[in-house]
Amino acid sequence: MVGRPKGWFGRRLNLAQPQVEWTIVTQGPPHRLAALLDQKSMAPGARIYRLAEGCLIILGIVAMMANTSPNLSEPARVICQAILIAIVLIFLADAALRLAFAPQLEPQSHANAPRAARIGWAWSLPGALDLLTILPITLAAPFYWTPDGAPLLASLWLLRFARYSAGPQMLMTVLLRERVSILGLALLFAVVLVAASVLAYLAEAKVQPDAFGSVGDALWWTITTLTTTGYGDRVPVTGLGRALGGLVMVSGIILFALLAGLLATSFAAEMRRRDFLQSWDMLSRVPFFREAGPSTIADLAALLRPRELPSRAIVTRKGQPGDCMFFIIAGEVEILIEPQSVRLGPGDFFGEIALITGGPRNATVMTTRETQLLVLDIADFRGLAASRPELTASIGAEAARRMATPAAAPAAAPAPSKA
Repeated sequence: MVGRPKGWFGRRLNLAQPQVEWTIVTQGPPHRLAALLDQKSMAPGARIYRLAEGCLIILGIVAMMANTSPNLSEPARVICQAILIAIVLIFLADAALRLAFAPQLEPQSHANAPRAARIGWAWSLPGALDLLTILPITLAAPFYWTPDGAPLLASLWLLRFARYSAGPQMLMTVLLRERVSILGLALLFAVVLVAASVLAYLAEAKVQPDAFGSVGDALWWTITTLTTTGYGDRVPVTGLGRALGGLVMVSGIILFALLAGLLATSFAAEMRRRDFLQSWDMLSRVPFFREAGPSTIADLAALLRPRELPSRAIVTRKGQPGDCMFFIIAGEVEILIEPQSVRLGPGDFFGEIALITGGPRNATVMTTRETQLLVLDIADFRGLAASRPELTASIGAEAARRMATPAAAPAAAPAPSKA
């Protein structure tokens, strides 16, 4: 949770995502209930709520599939239908709660406009997914509750997992960014498809009128061949038809390889871009790097990886190999050392001594609340030492200061640990 500008809510801007994330500061029962619905929260209650929702989705899908079995006993069928009805009611209550708490979860511009906030939630991707997954089965259930009717709409519940994943949003970004290339491949696919269907009709129509009697009939063979599915229900028998089949197979492999390569490259580039923006945004908050300059921050942003941990999570354990160091962006960690533990907050870093000395961790580090970290791997640290010696020299100097005066570390600013 970052800040508390107004009322009960704090704002956290995540540049790795195109939207603004809102984290609720939980005070009082209603707000604790709303905090459970925060899909980005790492609080234990919110994580348990998400896990329970995932279990209900899987249970509902299994019950829906079992309900279609003709060999299912009547008592078992009643149980499956009762499970489906119970999950529908739970998801309806979930949607109602999200709608009710929309003014708290929306940006502050809607703080005094609850109606606008609720409309905004309904038009957002999470709200649209909620409505799409629960309204169809709710509306159809009273009129068509049979094994081949309304319960089949429970299959839409799988879309609820998209609320907790950046995948759908990344897919839309990639498709929009590469739309020209994708449309070009689609046009090429259509040209090959139609041309091959016409040629297959000319080559096989007289020999196999039932299978290739029209261009439309030949189109089915071309689709199965171009996609390399090859059902074998229609097979060319003439020499020209078989040669054409070989060319269509090779063309299909090339086209789909081009599409797969394009999408894979675009997805990788989009993930790198988001990680870079998120790391840059977080690094700008660390006082240690404020004087480093844009080029140094850019180099670090390409190497660091964000990591979010809930309260009371172990970051490192004493005696473990030191394979990375950590920068604290938000939250707090506790260094469990004798005679007194040390607490570090935003702007501090720890774990660098193990990288510099090559020894094991000399302390266990635990989060005291929800914490955001940036992680620098040992291989990247050594590469950074070669490209940015002035930065690693500063880190080494701070490490030497701490090893020389460990008791002063808690009062220093910044106050990294010896972990």
